[in-house]
Amino acid sequence: PTRLLAMVDASVGGKVGVNLPQGKNLVGAFYQPDMVVIDTECLSTLPAREMRCGLAECIKHGVIRDESLFNWIDANLEHIMDLDSAALVELIHRNVQIKADVVMADEKESGERAHLNFGHTFAHAIEATQGFGVYHHGEAVSLGMVAASHLAADLGSCAREVYIQLVKLLKRVGLPTRTENLPSTKALMEAMKLDKKVQSDTIRLILPDRMGTVSIVNDTPTEAIARAWDALRS
Repeated sequence: PTRLLAMVDASVGGKVGVNLPQGKNLVGAFYQPDMVVIDTECLSTLPAREMRCGLAECIKHGVIRDESLFNWIDANLEHIMDLDSAALVELIHRNVQIKADVVMADEKESGERAHLNFGHTFAHAIEATQGFGVYHHGEAVSLGMVAASHLAADLGSCAREVYIQLVKLLKRVGLPTRTENLPSTKALMEAMKLDKKVQSDTIRLILPDRMGTVSIVNDTPTEAIARAWDALRS
């Protein structure tokens, strides 16, 4: 992996997939590598936008598994963006450990591995309706996490403070938390129904309970999901 996003997420876990016009990663398989070699020097060759996109997945890991990681990223953001070697090594090590722990517990995503999809059902709908490439994946994930945490707060299953903390850190990183560049909510809802995580026509979402803990939610009211989409435009 040569990008931060690949180092902390895509290279760990053995998922190989391709996008279709209908949606993200709809065709794929599990194929574990013999070895993953990460060289942080590669990051010095990339634009800052790629670092920001990778940090979206790092922040995701903090929200779903490790509040201390979330707080550490917040406290060390300047060192990370300056590509400080020690900060990068710690950042990548902590995130790879989280991803590896989840994957080893549930390789084929029969349960716990789905937690890694926090924000991604929204993100994949954005990518599919906008055409892959308008938003980089990390940028779509940022918007998706904002929508998901807003939804959890709206439903009363999570304190609004989690939403506020998340938005604040994403803004500091330089990732989008609002956008006017979205299709209709109806189009986005239709795209969500094609996501690979849909089961029996039910949209399965990963929503925060508190910072560091999430749950799989299968019965979210359609009206609440629509409000979460609308919140990205406000």
